[in-house]
Amino acid sequence: PHKINYRANIWALYELGVERILSTSAVGSLNEAMKPGDFVILDQLLDFTKTRHYTFYDGDDSPHDRKFVAHVDFTDPYCPELRKALITAARELGFEYHPTGTYACMEGPRFETRAEIRALKILGADVVGMTQCPEAALARELEMCYASVAIVTNFAAGISREKLTHTEVVELMAKKSEEIKYLLMKSIKYIPKERHCPCKDALKGATGE
Repeated sequence: PHKINYRANIWALYELGVERILSTSAVGSLNEAMKPGDFVILDQLLDFTKTRHYTFYDGDDSPHDRKFVAHVDFTDPYCPELRKALITAARELGFEYHPTGTYACMEGPRFETRAEIRALKILGADVVGMTQCPEAALARELEMCYASVAIVTNFAAGISREKLTHTEVVELMAKKSEEIKYLLMKSIKYIPKERHCPCKDALKGATGE
């Protein structure tokens, strides 16, 4: 997760003309109500990453014709239209899901300490993972709609009584893979053909011009 070229991935989709992104992420739970196997339709983010490239707008170092700095509104990091589609699909399919959830993004690749998880829980995080930032912010910078459904694979450090392993993450994701496919495919029919969300206008007023 710490070496993914998030900018390249999002830019590639942008170059292809993609306007909407539905993503998935495996997470550990800090919230006892969000159990392994549950889906969480994320609505908020906490970013604790340290070494990643966070923006397309680095001034003189920006790619192509984007040599300026942009301060995009990120109050609600996930597209409301895509979130609504995912929630409707999850409800219709009868899956165990939570319509909101705050994701804390950590640098990785190690799992978190007991103290880190305790601190994140105090700050309001429900789940923890390593991939949502800066992916969601980069999509917003390019005025793309972005939403993510998190799959709880385990309880986080200090909550789980077992040693945390990547194996359990992979195994549970494999078990849920068919449900994930059904959820994403079902949600597509609830996505409006025309975008009426704020995502499409993210750069308006963000550059000071």
